[in-house]
Amino acid sequence: MRAGLCNANTPTQVENRVFRMSASTLRTTAERYISAFETLDSDLFLSLQSPSAYSHTFGPASASPPPPQDGEHFAQHIADLRGIMRGFPVYTQQMYVNEAARQVVLHATSETWFHDEIKDNDIPESDWLYHGEYIFILDMDDSGEKITRVFEFLDSKGTDALRQLMKRARANEAKLKNKEVRKTSWE
Repeated sequence: MRAGLCNANTPTQVENRVFRMSASTLRTTAERYISAFETLDSDLFLSLQSPSAYSHTFGPASASPPPPQDGEHFAQHIADLRGIMRGFPVYTQQMYVNEAARQVVLHATSETWFHDEIKDNDIPESDWLYHGEYIFILDMDDSGEKITRVFEFLDSKGTDALRQLMKRARANEAKLKNKEVRKTSWE
């Protein structure tokens, strides 16, 4: 290598990056991310986001998702869900860790735990328990402890049903609290 030029992938630098980040670290970060859905912990989501860059994108396009969200907007989306849900637990079915790419891919399922007081009797209780399916692709920073990008692939048919439940729950929440119906990025 000529003097004055620096190759970002010299063996020493690559070895240091691999030393600082391991498959175990990536797995732990992914597990913490998934666990935050159970209680809709927006602070945990914020703590896992890279402070220099974070993007959350939903797909497929056929689900008519909102545009990509930065970290603050995604955390606000999670906080907004707490108004109608006590949790939205996500369960990892399979996890694939790509250490070289600093990436974790998860196949997951979920269920919704709407607050009892916002449910109405016009639909069966069992319909309030939505079950979803997802593929998450999490890209991490060099440490493996911060997430830089999430691509969340949704069950588009199921998402339509969930949107209807959320809309109904928001209307019930507004009646209960005697306020206007709030809309989220998903409505």
